[in-house]
Amino acid sequence: MTHRSDWESVTTGDMKNSYEQSLDDSNTDLEISSSHFNQSFFNRAASYRKYPRGWLAPAIVVLLIVTFVILAILTGILFSHYSTMVEELTVLKKNDLKKDVSDLWQSVGNIMGDLSKIKTKVDTTEGNCTSCPARWKLIRSHCYYFQSQQPKSWEGAREDCATRNGILVVMKNLFEMNALLPTIGRERYWLGLKRDSENTDRWIWADGSSLTFEAWNEGEPNNDKDNEHCAEIMGGLQLWNDRTCDHRISYICKGVWTC
Repeated sequence: MTHRSDWESVTTGDMKNSYEQSLDDSNTDLEISSSHFNQSFFNRAASYRKYPRGWLAPAIVVLLIVTFVILAILTGILFSHYSTMVEELTVLKKNDLKKDVSDLWQSVGNIMGDLSKIKTKVDTTEGNCTSCPARWKLIRSHCYYFQSQQPKSWEGAREDCATRNGILVVMKNLFEMNALLPTIGRERYWLGLKRDSENTDRWIWADGSSLTFEAWNEGEPNNDKDNEHCAEIMGGLQLWNDRTCDHRISYICKGVWTC
């Protein structure tokens, strides 16, 4: 007959042995699982280390191609915009140049018109001619009448010039005077120049214009005895002199008509 204490002892011993066996089995399984996990991890890691060597180079190539395509597209867009801007600037410059040329030609036309008007006025007022009436002499596109056969006073000469549709000669500049000197020679001729009756220091031409050019002899005009109010040109000296208006000398008329 088995006693209770023996049974308990046997049971306790068996349970202990069973627990220890289970614990050993668990450790064994854990070691096996751990070994299997480590082997699997290292296998996967090795495969990951080997795998990039196959796809990295193609990926880089693809990336470079995509980048090149994008840059090419952007370059094409920029070049297109640049070409458009250049064309627009060229058109603007051409339009501005055409406008400037048009304005220039318009200005030239206006100037030519003004010159034509001035020429017409000069021809009308100063008798710019290409031919002259009988006994008139053409000198530098003006007609002059030299009267030396019938000397007159200054006033008589002025009146005779008026009847011939001219004025007692008015010399506007040195060029005109020099052009007349060869015909004047050594004679004395009245000029259409007289003192202003209200201001004896002022000289006025027969056409009413003021004196802007003069060629007086040295010491002239001296208004000797306060009686020399008219001007003459002395051919020998080729200079001017003031003298009494009543003296009778030769004179020169200048045509005022339009030929």
